[in-house]
Amino acid sequence: MQTHESNRRDRKRQSTLDLLSTVAMRLFERHGFDAVTMEKIAAEADVAKGTLYSHFPTKESALAYAIHQQLGRNLEPLMRRMEPEAGFPAAVEVLMDAMARWCKSNREYLGPYLRFRFMELQNPAPSSGTNLPNDIVDVYAHLIGNSQRAGNIRADFDARHLAVLFHHLCLGALLRWLVAEDLKLRRELDAAVAVFLQGAAQVSAPAKKRGRKG
Repeated sequence: MQTHESNRRDRKRQSTLDLLSTVAMRLFERHGFDAVTMEKIAAEADVAKGTLYSHFPTKESALAYAIHQQLGRNLEPLMRRMEPEAGFPAAVEVLMDAMARWCKSNREYLGPYLRFRFMELQNPAPSSGTNLPNDIVDVYAHLIGNSQRAGNIRADFDARHLAVLFHHLCLGALLRWLVAEDLKLRRELDAAVAVFLQGAAQVSAPAKKRGRKG
């Protein structure tokens, strides 16, 4: 059971995390991610470098925290637009539209963010400091579970297992788009959805009907 004192410490820590991530994002937007150092973040936030490092060991971790705060805010209205029993095939189109818009607006941050997440593969998504879903895999798992119960997606795999596999397909689409500026992100995401739902097997052309003789 948490005491009043431990609750106070948690609130103070959360407030400091929010302040530091907000300051970091302001500097990233003003100067560009590569130009900002941890020392600049500490100076702008008016905290000791040790305080900053105790909350965020790298500027990538501050970026990831800020991004997941945004995800928490953005996913809530998206979830409200979906019916509680919404299935994956239709609802995922809404998510892909939102993902494409966000990624295009934040392309500069995707590289360092993805590098940080790949380095932290064994760890859960960074906390956003709220009770809202802040990892899109949670949303995928919810939609896939609904589709499994409706008999539209195979149920011999756990919903979250399938959600992680789909998430990795989307990450592959993002990486292709990041390194090839001529690609259309929405088209890459559509390919990820198609492969997830239909597989990569060759689709046989329908047999031609033979005309009747005589």
